[in-house]
Amino acid sequence: MKRLMLILAIALLGAMFVLPLSAADAPKDPITMTILEGGKATKPPVIFPHAKHAALDCKACHHKWDGKAEITACKSAGCHDDVTVKQGDTSYYLTYHKPGMQSCLGCHKALKKEKAEKFGPTKCQDCHLK
Repeated sequence: MKRLMLILAIALLGAMFVLPLSAADAPKDPITMTILEGGKATKPPVIFPHAKHAALDCKACHHKWDGKAEITACKSAGCHDDVTVKQGDTSYYLTYHKPGMQSCLGCHKALKKEKAEKFGPTKCQDCHLK
């Protein structure tokens, strides 16, 4: 019995230090979100506080990430890299503005609607600071 308790205690301690490593790799400094080359920005860039989102599952935003490889940016080739359209899976615009939980604005609005304690900005000027 003592041996089982020791194994469980070691496993618990290991989990406490190993599981947070994925979040530890997340950028600590804010990220400036700029429009892709070829696109025309109509508003100022967004300063994204990545560290404030560290408690979330990384795959909530990085939906193509396999949990092992290096995470690539949303605007990487083959993901959300089309600045010419505002609709469709590859739309750069929808990456951040799509209704529902798979975009910044969509997630913030859904949390606000659910009357969550924290929900983030939901107005253009709250993200696109001058």
